Amino acid sequence: MKRKTIITAVVILLLGGIGTIKAFTALKKEEPQEIRGIVVDRHDSVWYETQQRLWLQKAEDNPTDEHAWQQAFEAARYADMLAEDWGRTQRKQAILDKMKENIPNSFTYNLCMYMTEIAVRGGNPDPYAKQALQLMPENIARKDAETLISYLWMSGKTLAKDKTPNVEQKHLTKFAQHLYTTNAYPSYLLRYTYNSLQGMEENAIYFVNGDVPGYTSLVIQEALNQHTDKIIVPVSFLFVDTYRKALCDFLGIKDFEVKKEYTAMDDYFQDLLEHIIDNSKRPIYFFPTDSYPEIDSFKKNLYNEGLAFRYSTKRYDNMAIAKHNVETKYNLQYITEPNFVYEEQWKGSERIQLNYVVMLAPVVKSYKESGDTLHADQLMRSLLSAVVQTSLPDEEKVKYINLLNDKQK
Repeated sequence: MKRKTIITAVVILLLGGIGTIKAFTALKKEEPQEIRGIVVDRHDSVWYETQQRLWLQKAEDNPTDEHAWQQAFEAARYADMLAEDWGRTQRKQAILDKMKENIPNSFTYNLCMYMTEIAVRGGNPDPYAKQALQLMPENIARKDAETLISYLWMSGKTLAKDKTPNVEQKHLTKFAQHLYTTNAYPSYLLRYTYNSLQGMEENAIYFVNGDVPGYTSLVIQEALNQHTDKIIVPVSFLFVDTYRKALCDFLGIKDFEVKKEYTAMDDYFQDLLEHIIDNSKRPIYFFPTDSYPEIDSFKKNLYNEGLAFRYSTKRYDNMAIAKHNVETKYNLQYITEPNFVYEEQWKGSERIQLNYVVMLAPVVKSYKESGDTLHADQLMRSLLSAVVQTSLPDEEKVKYINLLNDKQK
């Protein structure tokens, strides 16, 4: 009797409890995670490959789900980036083929096709970007807005001398304002960029590399109408003919003319930069980073003026200017305060705060050497706060604290 009861209970569980089993299976099913980008999050290629598989499953379950298709494509794109493969790879193409089959006339398909074609030598990205602009949703995501901003920026049409805004400029301004009003970037990124621009001379050219200085500079100019005299030049865009020609025209100089055969791209880039610098006659600044080795040959002519490097062929007292920026132009008070709003998705970018430490540690040293203990102590306290406020491991924090105390190079 007891054995029958057990068997009956098992049968009831198997037949009557099918819903329970399904629910349990659903709980065990791995759910995909949002792909927020390499700038925001830090993951390895295995993580992105896993997310690609999970998002593809979701897209195939609902073939009209544009978000799922885009997330699968983004996961594949970042996995390829980490493998240093920027072209039209098999994994990305397979997803694009499925998008074309299921959502051919969508914003997502055209945007992903644009991102693919722009990375391929001899690609034809323009038609896809134009179509994406026509189909874009009202509440466009940050990454998508940045992609279309890059397209508009590279076209060179936003550099038109005519003060009447053209279609491209209107789109650019709209995207920048959208990024600002939707709080796409944490305030500390915008404040860092604003401080950087504050320390520059009027009508300067600011060569930048990377998302943070590029897009945040545009937001400050287009959404806040601040520092509009500065010309923000993404270094990588100089390799795009339409942008380079438009920039030279805007600066009132001739386009760069190739007069010799180059065996190394860095040599070409050096001559191109020298052409712009020498002929524009404008103050020249570079965003401080080691991520563009093309400017290595310029490093002997770069002088730290606080939060940016100034280009000069003549030596001068750059520390005096850096101190002036610290004392009268930069707002450093905010880095002494806690992060009142925790922005987990931007955790990976909080290192920008540490640029203050790297760039201003020599200023602390200069204050100490000149006997100005008041300003040395004030700046030291601010920079120590910038280190403490980050979520870095303690052993990494010690490295920056040692840098401030001049215990390491």
